[in-house]
Amino acid sequence: MGHRMPARLLGTWIGRWQQRPPTLPSDDQDAPRPRIVGFRDTIPLLRPYRTRLIVAFLVGLAATAASAAQPIVVTSIVDGFAGTFPVVPALLLIALLLASAAFTAVRQLIMQRSGERFAFDTRRRIIRHIYAMPMDELERRDRADLVSRVTTDVSQIREIFTSGLVELACSGVTVVVSVVLMATIDPLLLSLVVAAVAIILVSIFLLGRRTRPAGLHLQEALGQLAGTVSRTLGAMKTIRASRSVGRETDASASVAATALRAGFSVAGLRAVVQTFGGISIQILLIVVMGAGALRVSTGAISTGELSAFIMYLMLMAAPLAMFGGIISTLGVAFGALSRVLDIEEAPTECDVESPELGQQDSLASEALFLLDDVSFSYAPATPDQYVPPALLHASMAIREGQVTAVVGPSGAGKTTLFALLERFYEPSRGRILFHGRDVKGISRDDLRSQIAYVDQDAAVLSGSVRDNIALASPTASEEECIDALLKVNLAPDPMSARRLLRHQVGESGTRLSGGERQRLAVARAIVAQTPILLLDEITSNLDSRSEALVQDVLLSDEVRRTVIVIAHRFSTVVSASTIIVLDHGHVVAQGSHASLMAECPLYRELAELQFVTESAGVAR
Repeated sequence: MGHRMPARLLGTWIGRWQQRPPTLPSDDQDAPRPRIVGFRDTIPLLRPYRTRLIVAFLVGLAATAASAAQPIVVTSIVDGFAGTFPVVPALLLIALLLASAAFTAVRQLIMQRSGERFAFDTRRRIIRHIYAMPMDELERRDRADLVSRVTTDVSQIREIFTSGLVELACSGVTVVVSVVLMATIDPLLLSLVVAAVAIILVSIFLLGRRTRPAGLHLQEALGQLAGTVSRTLGAMKTIRASRSVGRETDASASVAATALRAGFSVAGLRAVVQTFGGISIQILLIVVMGAGALRVSTGAISTGELSAFIMYLMLMAAPLAMFGGIISTLGVAFGALSRVLDIEEAPTECDVESPELGQQDSLASEALFLLDDVSFSYAPATPDQYVPPALLHASMAIREGQVTAVVGPSGAGKTTLFALLERFYEPSRGRILFHGRDVKGISRDDLRSQIAYVDQDAAVLSGSVRDNIALASPTASEEECIDALLKVNLAPDPMSARRLLRHQVGESGTRLSGGERQRLAVARAIVAQTPILLLDEITSNLDSRSEALVQDVLLSDEVRRTVIVIAHRFSTVVSASTIIVLDHGHVVAQGSHASLMAECPLYRELAELQFVTESAGVAR
């Protein structure tokens, strides 16, 4: 029990940090936290790099051997000194010093390069996994926090390579070799050293284990801070217009203060561990030198042997002093690893969920899309939250080669319908058939390759105009992109369109107006040349002239496409072959404009209201 006392005394001093870890501000306090991981969890991650690790370890052994041979040469120089300078032993000592430095440099180079490769491979794997997550899982998580896990957390995990396991292994070998060689010099002095080293190592290890939860709290606090700042920057115009800059600054500063407290906790633990290790080694050196001087005075050992013993002790002291730093660094790295493994354990989309469902249903093969008693609800933010169904017992048929309009009040389930057709989500009940086949038996890529989706937000990616137009068809020629720009009236002539292709749109299209973003998204759909178009209120930011132009391009295309359009404007709806009316997730009615005006009160109300609004807009 005696060797645990230093750890217990120091643990009492810093216990307050660990018993009350910093509370992370979150909208979802009940969300499960990542589990705290340890050395065992690193084995699968390090296995692909075992060759590099073994080579680095062997080079480290060579460096240890060169260092361990130096005290032997020093002993021969001191004990054999006869008044003349020992040239050969001195040259041998210099050679050993240079060899030790060279082997150490090679080991560090191997580990640093391996660390960079490990970080790259880990980031690539996490990015691939995140991009394959189901939409509901992505929507549940904070995007900036995901970015933090790919960047900051992986940088911390890299320390497992550069300052972690191999360093510990080489340090352990150095300690063992030093102990064995010290045993050949003076077993009595060695027993004193071994007892002291055992107390130091156990104490540092017990204290170092406390850095794992502290490191996890620090990384989570940094992820929260990244999410807060990202959300604020994304809504900066609204925040400034609302005169809320001061409040949002205080809110972000509060999250930063949480990260500060978590950082203080980690810093305090590191300081305690490293200080304890350093002072313990210094005390050990003083005690050994005093006891060694007594041994020399009694003739038990020679002056040269005492010099060699102290050199071995110094050789052992360096890794012991470094041991505390490595343990505390690994504590933060394990905290980051917990967050990365949490991401890798998250589910991903299955490309084909049920291959046996891919058989064609002859009764439903006449419709392009057939929804059979489909219901769907979004996942609640908390387990006890009730979320009403976005679609409930919805059944409808969408014919190929026709224009189908979907109308209804806000919250009726129109955008949810499109999300289900694209298989962003899966129905909670019922089935969706595509050409008579259940979509669960069709590859998501195969299904989406036939659909061009233009949503109401008209998402634009950072990059050039051409990057955005060719997003779904990277092999599209420049002439095809120019033609699309001309069709949506983004450029007046081919020369201007050619220059516009190189124009940078800014982050999320900030250099474009809302109408330009919508027309750019329509141009992307034109270039994709898919047989099916999903258009989610694409004319909301367009003037009447641009709206008519876009409708003419999409609804009267030379190649007749299947167009499914969500629209509130009467002019878009009235020309559709079939109109589907939704309300509170239910399919209220289906039919032509004339039949719905006569038979569906809700449609008539929506049509009359929109007609009055459009007429008032024209009058103004």
